[in-house]
Amino acid sequence: MRLKLVPLGTSAGRPTLLRGASALAVATEGAWVLCDCGEGAQIAALRAGLSLSRLDAVLITHLHGDHFNGLPGLLGTLGLEGRQRPLVVAGPPGITALLQHLERAGSLGTGDMEVRVLEQQGNGGEVRIEGSQFLVESRPLVPRGPLLADLKAGRAVTLPDGRVVGPEGLVGPRQPGASMAYALDTVPCPSSVELGRGVDALVHEATYEDARAALAHERGHSTGVEAARIAAEAEAAALVLTHFSPSVNGDNLAEEAKSIHPRITVAEDLAEIAI
Repeated sequence: MRLKLVPLGTSAGRPTLLRGASALAVATEGAWVLCDCGEGAQIAALRAGLSLSRLDAVLITHLHGDHFNGLPGLLGTLGLEGRQRPLVVAGPPGITALLQHLERAGSLGTGDMEVRVLEQQGNGGEVRIEGSQFLVESRPLVPRGPLLADLKAGRAVTLPDGRVVGPEGLVGPRQPGASMAYALDTVPCPSSVELGRGVDALVHEATYEDARAALAHERGHSTGVEAARIAAEAEAAALVLTHFSPSVNGDNLAEEAKSIHPRITVAEDLAEIAI
């Protein structure tokens, strides 16, 4: 399976004239998933030639407005179009109650379309999308335990109630396929490295230049140089920088970081990136 990344919004915090709020399409032949759904994401998807009818899932990393506010409009559009097959929406705790509140207020208009909301708890895990080619794994960027990593490494784990669970039947043989990781609104952390371990492309935020690293950390963000260090440590084949403050130039951030990682792409709204 071949993948392509289509940045639909690459700005941090608020949209600008050139960059929309956070949204990234991950597409393959005949299907795609949407990572975050900032304001204007559905319009950008249409401009990119992505069919909304072929959207398999929306994956919300967290509930900041610039990552979520486009979702109600997208769901309303799919409802108006009479979509029949279910849509998976995965996100953090609280997304179910938020969508239910919007539905009660009449703000969704999903019609007969079934919206399957999956809240990612604790250490995250796999998101199963029925009939889809995509396998999605989520994990918190602040690690909360090694159980999943141990199972994936082939080691048995002991649950809090004393039960011992082995990897047999849970972890199958690795199969080749294109892979990407997506890490936004985060300071540099070990979980970002593990999330991007060996992927074909790590999409990582680069909100500020390295001279403002202290400000980036104060606001819960990373610099382009720090993103490159994470990609290098993770041995990710390529690094895609995104989530730029309106006050920075993405090309300048890549120039700062190019000595750390050899393959850096600056995400531009609607510019496809093949994996």
